[in-house]
Amino acid sequence: MTKRFRQRLARAIIIDRASPGSVSIVGRVACGRTKENYRFAGRFVAGKAVLDIGGGTGIGHDLLLAGGASSILSLDRHVASTAPGGDARVRFVRGDFLTCPLADGQFDVVICLGTLFYLDDIDAALAKMHRLLKPAGTLIVNCINQRLVRRYFAMPLEEIDGKFSTAYDEPGLRAFLKNHFEAEPDLYVQQPVPVSRSLAGLLGFWLAPLTWPLRRHPVVPKPPGTEGMFVYAVVNKNG
Repeated sequence: MTKRFRQRLARAIIIDRASPGSVSIVGRVACGRTKENYRFAGRFVAGKAVLDIGGGTGIGHDLLLAGGASSILSLDRHVASTAPGGDARVRFVRGDFLTCPLADGQFDVVICLGTLFYLDDIDAALAKMHRLLKPAGTLIVNCINQRLVRRYFAMPLEEIDGKFSTAYDEPGLRAFLKNHFEAEPDLYVQQPVPVSRSLAGLLGFWLAPLTWPLRRHPVVPKPPGTEGMFVYAVVNKNG
């Protein structure tokens, strides 16, 4: 299998941006996964001012509002719109997260879902997320699992497409967040796959992506004997 073919296959299967009304299989999986992202984040937003980094067209903002978010600032490089349904609690801004002027200590919750590996300087991005949070504020972030990307496609994420910076496996994401927040993150997974080297485990590992269009993809504590195609972390800023 040539590297070019593996790159195209990776883009088709795991690298996507959800859009409303998608009819392709990949698009529907992406949209469903995004909804689950926000359903999970909605557990942490009651009465909170939320920054959504890479909020796109606003898929899932209804779930944050249903979770009780008091306000949502949705920041994205490519999309600027008005709040769906004219909800005054949601504001869309077009801009790059690293350069957009935002006041420190402005948000109770910062959400960065499906976006971390698009940012040019991840260390600077995490430092800014930390500054933007109020004391005891919460960061909810996910990252595609670099270890599984390498295992499925025999290359790191940044070689699949030039727009990607880097990605982390579970220990790497944990260490990265502890370095910036000086706190232990709670970790979760999405789209868990078996990682056992037994015959059953190997079959489950390679067949798992074929079942994704048939299932929901909730964010859950990691089941034993698996790794998530996406790793999630929730970490609090020291008060």
